[in-house]
Amino acid sequence: MELLVISDSHGKADNISAAFARNRGVDYIVFLGDGLRNLEYADLGNTPIISVRGNCDILGFSSEAPPPTELILKLGEYTLMIAHGHTLRVKEGLDFAISYASKKGVDILLFGHTHTRLDKYIPAGERIGDTVLQKPLRLFNPGSIGQPRFGNPSFGLLGIRGESVLLSFGEL
Repeated sequence: MELLVISDSHGKADNISAAFARNRGVDYIVFLGDGLRNLEYADLGNTPIISVRGNCDILGFSSEAPPPTELILKLGEYTLMIAHGHTLRVKEGLDFAISYASKKGVDILLFGHTHTRLDKYIPAGERIGDTVLQKPLRLFNPGSIGQPRFGNPSFGLLGIRGESVLLSFGEL
């Protein structure tokens, strides 16, 4: 299973289209918030989209319920948490997000909000504040497809094959 992971488009629907054009074979597109309306204008074919709402996605949902700020789902052998990151306070550091995800039994936390790429592995037994991780946790932030803090607009790819996970970055 292959997922294209995108966050923080902030008006750049063309960048979302460009990332998808390079990765047309993905099974899902995961959008981590801040630019949900851009998905309506991006060329994404018929690929299913899993999305959460970011802190800048507060307007324009009068005729439909807005997406949640976080989702937990099972893909293959792994439990994923998908969140924008603002409710997890990721701009203040990662301890709260790690503790929260660990308590939810998550294997992989996908988040955005900081506009900065991150791929971090935390082993089981690691102490984060008052939480000791019972199992390993991967943190992954694809950076921003619309307004990166550093470098070019970026996106992430998540591949799950059996018990193997591959996380990588791409950029425009």
